[in-house]
Amino acid sequence: MTTSFSTLSRPLDAATNLLDLLIRLGDLMVSETAMLSSGQVRDIAPLQQEKLRLTALYQRAVKDIEAGSIKLPPALRAQIVAASGRLAQSAAENELALRIGRASTKRLLDMAIQSIKSRVQPLHRYTAKRVTRSPGGTSMAFALDRRM
Repeated sequence: MTTSFSTLSRPLDAATNLLDLLIRLGDLMVSETAMLSSGQVRDIAPLQQEKLRLTALYQRAVKDIEAGSIKLPPALRAQIVAASGRLAQSAAENELALRIGRASTKRLLDMAIQSIKSRVQPLHRYTAKRVTRSPGGTSMAFALDRRM
């Protein structure tokens, strides 16, 4: 839904649309968190784009409602408060899942790098006096064609 909240004729419509956005954004974050927890990291890119779009709409809706000084019916106000609380909880869980995923990925990459480094033998080369020396100075690789 791409309704512009500033063009709504009635404040109640703006509040109802805000509630809809809160619910949709909360549901999206719950889905994203579930995907992160189950290791489906590659599948969350479309969800993140939708999350950005819904967040922008949500921010505009909040500004429109704050600018209008709307007196909401108690039932609608209670639904908005409940949905806001659910969204805050979903956002916290989503952030935690993203941090855990990032830390796990970093740890896995560090382990892979350490494993590769432990398997690679340091290279030694012979000098003119047939003494092995670890690379540290400048060296140059070249090929010699003996067919000339």
